[in-house]
Amino acid sequence: MTPSTTAKPKRTIESIRVERRYRNAIRLFLAGELPNFTHQRHVHVANILKHLPYGRELMHLGLQVMAYRNFVPDKYSAEITDHYWDQLDGTLPDPASFDDLPGGACGEG
Repeated sequence: MTPSTTAKPKRTIESIRVERRYRNAIRLFLAGELPNFTHQRHVHVANILKHLPYGRELMHLGLQVMAYRNFVPDKYSAEITDHYWDQLDGTLPDPASFDDLPGGACGEG
């Protein structure tokens, strides 16, 4: 992301498209309510957030919320998240991988 004059990262057309395409999955993750949160789904969400401004911070926030909502706050580790974040390739998942969500990945399906 290219910083603007206000030091905030600019939202690009691509990041806005990604946000719209996966808005339901992102919302449920950040609310700590994303069902079937397997390792693969975790990677899918991380690859989605990799395309958004402050994606790393959003990943930390979502994982913290999920850990607290599931009464396992000690399970969250910022160090582990940062380590694996740098290894992500940013490949966007097929929106069909979120077909189990009401409305699908975007919330309109």
